[in-house]
Amino acid sequence: EVKSMSMVQIQILGLIACRVFSFMSVAPILSERNFPNLCKLILGGGLILSAFSLAAAFEEEVALAVFILMAVKETIFGLAMGYLCRLVFFGVMITGQFIDFQDGFIMAQAYDPTMQSSTSQFGKMYYWLAIMVFFASGLYRQMIRGLMTSFDIVSLGYPTLTDESIGGIVKLFAKTFEMAFNMGAPIIISILVIDIVLGILSRSIPQLNVLMLSLNVKTTVSFIICMLVLPNMVDFLAGNFSEMIQNMADFIKSIA
Repeated sequence: EVKSMSMVQIQILGLIACRVFSFMSVAPILSERNFPNLCKLILGGGLILSAFSLAAAFEEEVALAVFILMAVKETIFGLAMGYLCRLVFFGVMITGQFIDFQDGFIMAQAYDPTMQSSTSQFGKMYYWLAIMVFFASGLYRQMIRGLMTSFDIVSLGYPTLTDESIGGIVKLFAKTFEMAFNMGAPIIISILVIDIVLGILSRSIPQLNVLMLSLNVKTTVSFIICMLVLPNMVDFLAGNFSEMIQNMADFIKSIA
């Protein structure tokens, strides 16, 4: 009996670890390459031990095949929660791509080892601004609390996707692109107006080197507009992060 109870506890800890570490592998900040691996292990271990008393778990040992299936479901569930939390950061990077494409900075893209991809200049600036807002508003604590709450709501090994949860994920993807466009709209619209004006000037004054002039004008205007809308940008990001935490909570409830 003691051996059976010990195996049950090991299986419970294993399933908790699958959910926690899969969440951390894609969650914002925690999944970054420059976040020390030792800190990830310590944080993950602390969360696993904390969740052990919260988890709505089974009382009898399950077969190996069943345990593997439950571990796969827990891993997918953890990845889904982490990915939903990261959508706002994806939207920020998309905003940077939109702006760089318009003002010419798309030619200055370089490989960023921390993100393991080529990133735009405005995208990196907005990304670090988003990280600052994320920590300054204390929403990182809400993200961790949401993960811990999932153990109380969704039983270990039994997360099940429903039509409601899948439909919610699709809507969140659409909201991400909407957020990206709204965030970059002031700069993008300003640059489009500049393009129209320069197009008219090139017709009126054919000797004018529009290409060289447009790069300087677009760069200057984009930075000026960025500084002007920066206070509103902080409030906009804070609101979207709060909505992100609520979306994560709604997703967990739809799985239960």
